[in-house]
Amino acid sequence: MTAPQTAPNFTADDMRLLDQDEAKLVEAARGDLAEMSASDLSDTLQRLRDRRDRARDLANRQRREARGKADPSGVNPATHNAGSEGKARVLGLALDLVAQERQRRSDAEADPKAEASKAPSQQDLSQKAMALKEAGSDASPMQEDGGPLHPQDPEADPGKGAMADQARNIAPSGALDHGGELPSRERSRTRY
Repeated sequence: MTAPQTAPNFTADDMRLLDQDEAKLVEAARGDLAEMSASDLSDTLQRLRDRRDRARDLANRQRREARGKADPSGVNPATHNAGSEGKARVLGLALDLVAQERQRRSDAEADPKAEASKAPSQQDLSQKAMALKEAGSDASPMQEDGGPLHPQDPEADPGKGAMADQARNIAPSGALDHGGELPSRERSRTRY
């Protein structure tokens, strides 16, 4: 769930886009939702959702008519859909407010102590950090100290420590004065 939004400020132009019933629904959504009963809240939510969907569908149809993609539903084709889009936007914002209140109520019913248990206190965090620090101060057999990482495993690989005496005795650059003539001959060989 996202952070709770503050009530949006609807301008007079926004409210002018709505009919009387829609304006009453938006005013109810902007009012004190905490005092509304659960059945009224659900009813308001459903009515706002229906009105928003209708306005959105109408705006989409008008947009298609204006572009010439759909046949006009009336006598004259729609030339723009700014009013329907604005109505859908205002109803959508009001719907978000009501849905947030409903979610807040369901969260509060699910766990009444949720507000207090959501964030641990600073003291709890510091005690947990101290316990982790003390648990980590013991020597761990998994840390590298020269031995095998799993000393109890009979198939543990001893690593590359024994290969130190098997290193090449020539210069890595292949220079003749450091490593003999073998690297020079290897470089001069014809390769196909």
